[in-house]
Amino acid sequence: MLPLPIISEFIFALVAVFFCFAIYLKTKESYELTKYEGIKYFRDAFMFIGVSYLIRFFFSILFFSSIAFDFFIPIRLLQPFFILPLGYFSTIALFYLVFSRVWKKFETLEMLAFGYIMAVLVPVVSFISGSHIALFFLQGVLFILAAVLVYSSKGKNKLMYVLVFFLWLINLFEIGRPIGIISQVLSLAVFIILYVKVSKLA
Repeated sequence: MLPLPIISEFIFALVAVFFCFAIYLKTKESYELTKYEGIKYFRDAFMFIGVSYLIRFFFSILFFSSIAFDFFIPIRLLQPFFILPLGYFSTIALFYLVFSRVWKKFETLEMLAFGYIMAVLVPVVSFISGSHIALFFLQGVLFILAAVLVYSSKGKNKLMYVLVFFLWLINLFEIGRPIGIISQVLSLAVFIILYVKVSKLA
């Protein structure tokens, strides 16, 4: 019998990934019809968010099995190696959300180069420090800057960005440990609202 926390994490990960890629696919037709770069960055952000949820799920499995696993490799030694891909995909997802609002203000290549450099640098710094706390603070700073950029930009549907940032903030506080039940419920509620709103716009 699998422990209840693992079953809960598994169900949550499946549903979260489903909604991420459902939103990604739902906006495909809109992008193909308009070729609007903002839609492209928005949908790619959800693809990266979906991948980050998969990584978190695999880490959660190791976390819950740490008692048995500690006989071979302590879980604390594996955690930094999960910080690298998790930090990369969650950071680049945040940048892509920002890009979807401000892409007209910057040169595309320079904007993307900056985003990918930061997406690599942030988890590398956290990996070197050997702690998820560094990732928490670095992404927290990026989160504040992203929020300022998005809300200082012109455009509609800012409520969707409020919801996505709220979702991202929930998971920021959960970095380094399995997602709690309350966070799961809040996250899934946000996913459902986002999917409904995207469906109306598509």
